[in-house]
Amino acid sequence: MFNLGLVIGISILVAIMIVNIIITLASSDEGFGIYIPAAVAFVAGIIMVTMSSFAKIEMIGLGFGGWGGASLFAAAIGAIATSLVETFRHA
Repeated sequence: MFNLGLVIGISILVAIMIVNIIITLASSDEGFGIYIPAAVAFVAGIIMVTMSSFAKIEMIGLGFGGWGGASLFAAAIGAIATSLVETFRHA
């Protein structure tokens, strides 16, 4: 179960980073639009963790709690990587 959650979290992280690259190339230097994908993954993770406490729902062998944890992991790492890239881009 942990391995599946880790793989799903890394997959979500890769998707966040690809969307961040597209947003970075399409937007101006001023703005906070690059942080939106990580924020969406964070909100989705909180919703899934909350839903898992009320009902047992499984997708691809992993419950909503695992999906929520994977989304929160991806959002945290994605936000850290995004902030580091933005720091070096504006320096």
